[in-house]
Amino acid sequence: MIYFTPNQNPNAGFSLVETLVAIAILLIIIVGPMSIATNSANSTSFANQQVMAYFLAQEGLELAQKGRDDFLLSAFDNASDEGDNDAWDDFTRSNGQFRDCFRNDGCSLEIDDGSVGTIIVDRCQNATDCRLYLTTDANKRSKYTYDDSNNAEITDFTRIINMEEISTNKDVLVTSVVTWRTGNQIAEQSTTATTYLYNVYGR
Repeated sequence: MIYFTPNQNPNAGFSLVETLVAIAILLIIIVGPMSIATNSANSTSFANQQVMAYFLAQEGLELAQKGRDDFLLSAFDNASDEGDNDAWDDFTRSNGQFRDCFRNDGCSLEIDDGSVGTIIVDRCQNATDCRLYLTTDANKRSKYTYDDSNNAEITDFTRIINMEEISTNKDVLVTSVVTWRTGNQIAEQSTTATTYLYNVYGR
């Protein structure tokens, strides 16, 4: 009986096809989990920014309400008639403290660092005017501020507040819009919070 022994070369290596298949399998094993981890990290970052944006928008509404209440409290301190509209008129006056908030551009609101704690109002003529900064200054009343001094770190957030008097001497619609970009996304993200402020002590 005749046996044929295959010609085996002990120094033979992998063929090109085998090498390519091995590399492809290795890439699938490595790239898959890395892609999942990257997407998960991006989703977590977006969720964190979304939550922060909501709270910043809500803070804008609370600052607007404080502005209205400051006028009402001042009227009470001066023992004026709580039934008149003086405090409300001061709040909604076209040339008053909050005049910039009633313009189309909107405004920025933050509490003065002074002991009185009055509201600082500035006009938002462009997006950079209402950019928020993160500060480590212990004297600041808020971590997020419009003040870029004292080595404050610029953030991705911009907050613009608009006010519109719906009914004369009755109510004002307040809209607080926070916009930002996550990572390298081209599209700008935004969250909006709204509330109505009423002339609670007026006629």
